[in-house]
Amino acid sequence: MPLADEDEVFVERCLQRSLAELDKLISFSGTPTVVWRRTGEICLVGLEFTMLTEWSRKELLGKRTFIYELFENQSTVEYWEKFAAHAFENSTRSVNLHCVLLKPNGAPVPCAFCFSIRRDLFDLPSLIIGQWLPLL
Repeated sequence: MPLADEDEVFVERCLQRSLAELDKLISFSGTPTVVWRRTGEICLVGLEFTMLTEWSRKELLGKRTFIYELFENQSTVEYWEKFAAHAFENSTRSVNLHCVLLKPNGAPVPCAFCFSIRRDLFDLPSLIIGQWLPLL
């Protein structure tokens, strides 16, 4: 059954409130963090992520940028496989994997990567919170 317009507006308001809370939380953390919608569209970027990848917040948030655009091809495939496997299960655990991020110049940044799926009022995936640690 599709959501009513009022439901969609309510869910979006809840999402925006969650983003405001996450922005504050991410500012206290020293971990490279990005938050994106279930579609992959980036909606929040932590300072440490910009330092790790050399992407600016303006570049990532100034236009519609999708998280998988920052991944090497194999990392994109692995992310979507893991997301599909965990998006609709009744679990709150985080998912761990390796990922290769790409800097604006195309240089690779190998990382350990974990993400958690936040759900909305209707128990659908709403926001994905991703955190990276570079592999040295």
